[in-house]
Amino acid sequence: MTRHVLIVGGGVAGLSAGCYALRSGFRTTVVEHNLALGGVCTAWQRGGYTIDGCIHWLTGGPFTELYRELDIVPAVPLRTLETWLTYRDASTGVEIPITRNLDGLVDRLAALAPQDADELRRLRDGAAQLAEMRPPMTASELLGPFDVVQMAWEMRDSIGALVHFRKPLGEWVGTHLHDPGLKRFFTRVLPGTASTYFLLMVLGYLERGYLSRPVGGTNAFRCALERTYRNLGGEVMLHSTVDEIIVEDGHACGVRLADGTLIPADVVISTSSAPETVLRLLGGRYDANRTRERLADWKMFDPIVLASFGVAHAYSEMPSTLLLDNVEPFHVGGVRNDGLYLRIYNDDPSFAPAGHTVVQTMLQTDYDWWATLGSRYNLEKDALTELVINQLEPHFRAFRSAVRVVDLATPLTYWGMARSWRGSYEGWMPRGESFFGGVKKKLRGLEGLYMAGQWVEPGGGVPTAIMSGRQAIELVCADHKRPFRSVGGAG
Repeated sequence: MTRHVLIVGGGVAGLSAGCYALRSGFRTTVVEHNLALGGVCTAWQRGGYTIDGCIHWLTGGPFTELYRELDIVPAVPLRTLETWLTYRDASTGVEIPITRNLDGLVDRLAALAPQDADELRRLRDGAAQLAEMRPPMTASELLGPFDVVQMAWEMRDSIGALVHFRKPLGEWVGTHLHDPGLKRFFTRVLPGTASTYFLLMVLGYLERGYLSRPVGGTNAFRCALERTYRNLGGEVMLHSTVDEIIVEDGHACGVRLADGTLIPADVVISTSSAPETVLRLLGGRYDANRTRERLADWKMFDPIVLASFGVAHAYSEMPSTLLLDNVEPFHVGGVRNDGLYLRIYNDDPSFAPAGHTVVQTMLQTDYDWWATLGSRYNLEKDALTELVINQLEPHFRAFRSAVRVVDLATPLTYWGMARSWRGSYEGWMPRGESFFGGVKKKLRGLEGLYMAGQWVEPGGGVPTAIMSGRQAIELVCADHKRPFRSVGGAG
């Protein structure tokens, strides 16, 4: 008899799990809260413009094999990034492009901060070493002693860098750098609470050509993954909210929907957030204390407002990704912002009509502020639109008069669309101790329930979410004593 795998959530982790389950001989149903699949990995249309809500850059290298297994590439071409981000200090005019020429970047930074030249060269060497390390694609729960020894052996040349850069980015900057401008540069490019390993990975992967953008953006990438899932025969229930994971005799055996519908299953995979899964869907009966401890001790990605503008200018002279630092401070939902992280979609004609583009900025904000607005919600969105236009006007010629479409996604948008816990769109911030291993995908004392997605992979992002879906099915196959198949037909 074909076993039934029910997947809570139709984001990329859920779709990934569904594809691998189908290829491994299971029947699958994806139950999705939203009206469309994709979760946070989504894009939408506004008056002829495409608003991209997810992929600003995509990690390839060892992860590219996952995209091939899921038939995303070569169906969706990946365009290698030559420049990851351009940093510009609005107060001084200093501009630093972070390009694939890592030696050139180090030389430029050393010229600005000669007292930090030695540490910058050490950073450069550490980035190269980290890029050589291949993250394990197999679920950590299935690794044996030999696998662990082999991984340690492969990391032997990188031990010095791993020890030196083990601190959060803010601590590394404070301990090992001297120049104030250089300290600010690194902690604006990435949050100071992030793992310094993450900075090394970005720089090393960029140099190797492992960072890219999918041609057609998030929409093309998401649609390719959905197509693979549906072509394999996967079932989908849209606009269906799971209210409870049903447990009998210590085994997850299905779900109850908000309308009371019961759906039985042999296996349940939850791609909802860890707090949502453990504290709500399971009623706090399994691993609740560990989840609460993580909520208290671990740093989540801060909620954002994603403000997008369809404009009647191409702005072809602008960097496609620009970090404007030291702008006139302004507040978004009670949170002070003095920088603008900008995506100018001038590098792909699929986002806007000819001669037009989309300008998008991510703004730090507070979930509670938005969640308690009540009837003032839309008025505050209108006021924020005016505020952001005023901020952008000095940096984009004739910006106000060129705006044709406005779209604001708040933390409540992320909650309503993808059930992102308190608007945290990527779950846990990557930390030194969790960078090379995520959260266990099974809960103590509960069989038949597996977790996947950004909340079991600190740092989040599309590649690790896809990988976690794959690993969840590896575990399912191991528990059901059947072969795991990453490509080809069913078992």
